Amino acid sequence: MTTNASEVREEYLDPLFWNPECPNFELIDWERWESKNPGPPEVFNPPQRKSYDGGLFCPMWWTNRSCYVEPITTCLFCCCTVKTESDRITNGVKLFEKLLKPENVSEFVPDVLKGVMWTEDNIAPESLINFSSGAWRPETDVNRSVGVVNTLDDWTNNPTGVGWLFSRVRNSANIQVSPSGKWIVLGVFTDPSSAGTISYVWIYVVQEGDVFRGRDGKVLDYVKPGDLCRLTWDSSDPYSCDNENLTYMYFPRKVASLDQDGKIVRNQPHFDALLQKATAPQEKCCETCCYTCSFSMNAQERFDYQVATVSDKQQFNQSPPPPAVELIDRL
Repeated sequence: MTTNASEVREEYLDPLFWNPECPNFELIDWERWESKNPGPPEVFNPPQRKSYDGGLFCPMWWTNRSCYVEPITTCLFCCCTVKTESDRITNGVKLFEKLLKPENVSEFVPDVLKGVMWTEDNIAPESLINFSSGAWRPETDVNRSVGVVNTLDDWTNNPTGVGWLFSRVRNSANIQVSPSGKWIVLGVFTDPSSAGTISYVWIYVVQEGDVFRGRDGKVLDYVKPGDLCRLTWDSSDPYSCDNENLTYMYFPRKVASLDQDGKIVRNQPHFDALLQKATAPQEKCCETCCYTCSFSMNAQERFDYQVATVSDKQQFNQSPPPPAVELIDRL
């Protein structure tokens, strides 16, 4: 952390990012939220499995390893990008040492958000995220936002055409944590002014006794208490939590963290699962005309094909030092 304001991302020192003027921004009434008895469905059947329906998705521009518009994509990441660095998941701990630097981890980051998360079953072209290097301040008796992070720093994208487009979008997230610690809400926006709109993304912290099953009825034994479940219902309404209206769901898996000496620890079984998908061969070469066309697949098959692998190579930008708490505590 640094007390030198000139070294900090300017948005972290802007009161608007801590208290957005977007018409649908709200400091959560946690009693109202808890009274709705919210919770993720026990059967993990991600709604985004239906996202790849229609002729638009016949060309396979959407896959994690898409070769569409190459070599243009390579040129764009070389000379026209905000995420200029790259490394590979298979390159030991080097990638994680760049994404998770001990000097950039705030003491006020909730423990459940510390470390590098793999967004398994997320169909967006982003694989690894790190909340720790954002701006964080302590909770108080007064309800307030405790964190602001952005998707530019320590947030990786695939080296594909769609990955490049996503890397150009500068989203920020205003973060609130429930008094119980069971819920975290991200108010995501590109414009914190009255002209902007908040998109609400919820994170549920898995509790003792929670059991989640896959579509086949088998228990997801890798999901443990303290792990996370990312959920979206009606993204414009902070109190929407009816699972009939669930539009997105996956379990972020913490693949790397720091030990007490500031050294990278690869967390199991999550890291091995990530490594397996980063090194898995691409299948269905003939069926997809050399990975270019998914005409014979339905939406669910396209989803299954997408999440079967991840890109070994990841594009990213290392974060500057986060602000010391005295710079942001009164914003």
